[in-house]
Amino acid sequence: MIVLPHSSAELGYWVRESHWGRGYATEAGREILDFGFASLKLHRIHARHLVRNPASGRVLQKLGMRREGIHRHAVRKWDVFEDVAQYAALVTERPPADS
Repeated sequence: MIVLPHSSAELGYWVRESHWGRGYATEAGREILDFGFASLKLHRIHARHLVRNPASGRVLQKLGMRREGIHRHAVRKWDVFEDVAQYAALVTERPPADS
């Protein structure tokens, strides 16, 4: 049995450009959320995406995650500081796996 002090985890993904728009991130993310909440008994799962990549935000929204805010210039990618959007889902907001 895994016991995490805060009962939370981070969801992350990277999809090769030639596979964008096929629903892979949404399908995999849904399975990961279900596993995290049902099997690992997590309370919260969070994820972040670069603001300039709204497609990743749409994936997180499709997963039922809620946007919590923007972290300004939170990461530096290729010598450019980037804003990052923070999303999260709580176990109390999820429908039962059978639904």
